[in-house]
Amino acid sequence: MGIGNPLRGDDGLGPLLLDVLYDKLVHLTHKNTDNVYLLNSETTPENHTLEIRNLKPSHIIIVDAVEFDTTPGKIIDIDVDQIDTFNVSTHTMPVSFIINYIEKTVGSKVLTIGIQPKQMNLINTISDEIKESVEELTDLFVELV
Repeated sequence: MGIGNPLRGDDGLGPLLLDVLYDKLVHLTHKNTDNVYLLNSETTPENHTLEIRNLKPSHIIIVDAVEFDTTPGKIIDIDVDQIDTFNVSTHTMPVSFIINYIEKTVGSKVLTIGIQPKQMNLINTISDEIKESVEELTDLFVELV
């Protein structure tokens, strides 16, 4: 299991989730995963809009560390109209702008999932609570494929 971004603590959950999900998907033999595309947009999802437009995905799931003042590891579905009220990680552009742009130009349905981080300081580990949430989400995503 990867450790995500080693200098961001729980903000590294995105790369960790992709590592774990990729590992689970490549070992599936009873499901077709040819139409599943994993993208690590790091702090600049706006830099990947051309790639997303070219892929024309029917659905996009965005997962990120989101401060919403609850128990570390708690997972929530965030409505696009509410996303700007949360402290969504370290992105350079509002995530709601990217979501609205993708929905209007590509027609993709976008689901945004937030995980409450435990620690966002400059450390080289991801908390156990976040690792558990990543496992839970990746198991759910594999079932949905």
